[in-house]
Amino acid sequence: MKGYSIVTGLGTNMQSLVVQALAMRQLGLLNPGQLLAAGGGLRQTPWCPRAVHTRQLWGCAAPTATSGPGPALHGRDAARGWSVQSLRFKSKKKEAAAQRKREEEEEEDSDDEEVDEHLPKDYKDFEKHVPSFRYDVIMKAGLDIARNKIEDAFYDNKLRLNGQKLIKKSKTVKVGDTLDMVLSENRDTNRVTLMRVIPRKVFGQLTSTDKFKVSMRRWSSLDLPRDEAFQP
Repeated sequence: MKGYSIVTGLGTNMQSLVVQALAMRQLGLLNPGQLLAAGGGLRQTPWCPRAVHTRQLWGCAAPTATSGPGPALHGRDAARGWSVQSLRFKSKKKEAAAQRKREEEEEEDSDDEEVDEHLPKDYKDFEKHVPSFRYDVIMKAGLDIARNKIEDAFYDNKLRLNGQKLIKKSKTVKVGDTLDMVLSENRDTNRVTLMRVIPRKVFGQLTSTDKFKVSMRRWSSLDLPRDEAFQP
């Protein structure tokens, strides 16, 4: 055929086969399966001369033997396809279990933190979900009381942040801050009784609820010297 060069050294039958294949390919009537099956349906190994020459005509760089209407994956290609599908359809349940395991490990790490030896050991550690780190929000969650009681204590000047009188209820607090609500003061003994909350750890934001998971420590009743509880 004009415009095509036939590979030299081929027999008459092979040259005829090549010419037919080129003609069918030009007309768009030939696919890789037909190309490999050409020649009377004779079995061919992937690397026999006819199969190699057929792939060269078709433009394939690797064996393309098929057992069905579409190309089959073999060896490394099949393994790669399987791993991609495995990652793509990874179970959400397993991801949730892994997240819970990480949180448990973080909680175990937080248990190793040092505790102030000067404070009573009758504290309680727990976790809460909060929408923000405002003082009144953390205090409400930490003491587990109504918000109006927080407001009443604020207007009565009974709220403290790190020993200082709270100026704004919306003040943002951070991990390690000391939040106190004064319950009573004894002028004779110069001591105060208060409730204390300390945020200890933030585990992150829960996207489903837009809240933060926070580890807290609470003392329901602390009796301290006034000078130790309050800062000038």
